[in-house]
Amino acid sequence: MIIDSHVHICGLPLNQDYIKCTTTNGEVITLPFKRANCSVNHLLKTMEKYNIDMALVNAVPGVITNSQLSQIVKEHPEKMMGFAWIDKPLDEDKSVDELEEAYYTLNLKGLKLHPGIQQLNPGDPRIYPLIRKAAELSMPVFIHTYPWPIDTFNFTKPEYIYILKKHVPDAIIIVGHTGYQRFMDLLPLMDYPGIYVETSFGLELISNLHGIKFAERFIRRIGIDKVVFGSDWMGTQDGNQRIEENNLKIFDKMELTEEEKTKILGENIRKVLGL
Repeated sequence: MIIDSHVHICGLPLNQDYIKCTTTNGEVITLPFKRANCSVNHLLKTMEKYNIDMALVNAVPGVITNSQLSQIVKEHPEKMMGFAWIDKPLDEDKSVDELEEAYYTLNLKGLKLHPGIQQLNPGDPRIYPLIRKAAELSMPVFIHTYPWPIDTFNFTKPEYIYILKKHVPDAIIIVGHTGYQRFMDLLPLMDYPGIYVETSFGLELISNLHGIKFAERFIRRIGIDKVVFGSDWMGTQDGNQRIEENNLKIFDKMELTEEEKTKILGENIRKVLGL
């Protein structure tokens, strides 16, 4: 079973306009992908091409709402699982209510945090009630660690995840993009249960800069049981290459056993999700 742990699709209307997203501080950002290319049908065709059994799809403001994502997941329950977006995760009361609605009413099974867009660091105490509720509901928390927008480096430090985990030890955390340029800072985190590392962009960066052998040694040091495959598919013109060239072929080049590849490509996240 192959599960892509990091996927984006667009809600209606589908047109060729580039998508715009507004950060918490009011900055409008143009995203590098178009709605029509990021449709459900396009994703399903890509999944079929690469034998991907399930995609974990993230809600993002300006791209797809929790309600839209809920409807799409409802229509494709065997193929997709939704991760909710909380508009103001630092609002200690409203954020919890919003997450409960996403879980109980909209049937979304995970939580997406994007520190750059939301202008927060995951170690902020004001976010603890939200993460405690996610832990209570057994909702994995996907935390984006690629420094985007470019001026958000200070929000994506892996040490914030340690602080969060220290205060909410039951949280299930998926570290998006392998920590990207701060990937070595992930190593001390791996001693804590319930922390997993998603591969998109980060593993590609590591293998390009240091070679496949180094990348293989790195994920073994992280722990094969802690690594989950993700492509950050956005339906763009490089979408196929993003899944195959930048992700799946990396694992083919490593000297991994079939059991190890099976774990990374789906078994690890399947267990996390209780599928």
